[in-house]
Amino acid sequence: MNTIYLDNGATSWPKAPTVAEAVASFITESAVNIGRGGYDRAYEAAGRIDECRDKLGTFFGAKDSRNVTFSLNVTHALNTLISGLFTGEDHVLVSGMEHNAVMRPLTHLGIPYAVIPCDQEGHIRYEQIPSLINKRTKAIIITQASNVTGTILPVREIASIARRYGLLILIDAAQMPISSTLSLTNDDLDAIAFTGHKSLLGPQGVGGLVLSDRLAREIKPWACGGTGSKSDLLEMPNFLPDKFEAGTQNLPGIIGLSAALDYIQEYKDPIISNEHTLTRQLLSYFLSDSRIKVLGPKDMEDRTSVISVDFPTLDNARVAYELLLDAGIETRVGLHCAPTAHRTIGTFPRGTVRFSLGYATTEQEILTTIESCKRVLDSLRT
Repeated sequence: MNTIYLDNGATSWPKAPTVAEAVASFITESAVNIGRGGYDRAYEAAGRIDECRDKLGTFFGAKDSRNVTFSLNVTHALNTLISGLFTGEDHVLVSGMEHNAVMRPLTHLGIPYAVIPCDQEGHIRYEQIPSLINKRTKAIIITQASNVTGTILPVREIASIARRYGLLILIDAAQMPISSTLSLTNDDLDAIAFTGHKSLLGPQGVGGLVLSDRLAREIKPWACGGTGSKSDLLEMPNFLPDKFEAGTQNLPGIIGLSAALDYIQEYKDPIISNEHTLTRQLLSYFLSDSRIKVLGPKDMEDRTSVISVDFPTLDNARVAYELLLDAGIETRVGLHCAPTAHRTIGTFPRGTVRFSLGYATTEQEILTTIESCKRVLDSLRT
């Protein structure tokens, strides 16, 4: 059976066409380590990793690409921030749309937090932020875009409030659309945690942080080990990026991400246009069918290509399964690792069926999805 992949919110697929060749070429021709060997191929490999760091620095508005540090994924990056900055004596604010990549570290480490309310479409009520701040509040940690509703949160406005009260502002950019203008410098942010395998179209296993100079000095690394630098010391180097890059990084993954960034640079406008057009088309159908409830924004303003829906009179998991059987439609059903968000929008513990489009989604696939939804809902009703 042919499949229609609508789970790009979990990971992009297919990856950018340039990725597989770049990864394979690196593995077969020059997959030596960096920062360890004093020979040409090691220096060449290090240069290619720094090229990716430079591209990410430009993409995320860092003044110095050394302030871009790599990790396994955005979850590890967020753990670096949370464990390296806060203790149980502190207090932070989070939005009502946060993913467990934020909520679980806070809970595990016993760090007190208050939730900034959001409405049922995922829009944050940022006017309520001042009333949640107390003497121990150190930061606002906020997702740039919800992985449940696709709602894009007003990062710049929230950052302005954080500055007014002397708080750090830390952004989870896992669901960042490539149309985003998120910028460490222009938006006056302290940190952006990113992943390479979603909208950036790279392979799994690569993420990282983009840090302000101030925050880079304050964070204590949670992982320590060899870096190839200052090897005479038993402490981690205190300079970037080495401070947060203990051990061998996922070099093939970083090479793949670098290739994906080149692809995005060349095709960014048509990718944005295609995703916007097809998301609007699918959203329009969902809104027109009384058997379907759309969670999140009902138009294309301030939303990504993630659409969550509920089938109120049916079992959501059954509908998702029947769509797979009927037309090979691959979605995600459940709580999407974000119970806090589902509590906010009123879908906990039931969850939703999430359709998330990507750069390779076609109009025919969306038309097929719409017709399949109609058939499945008709058949389950009878």
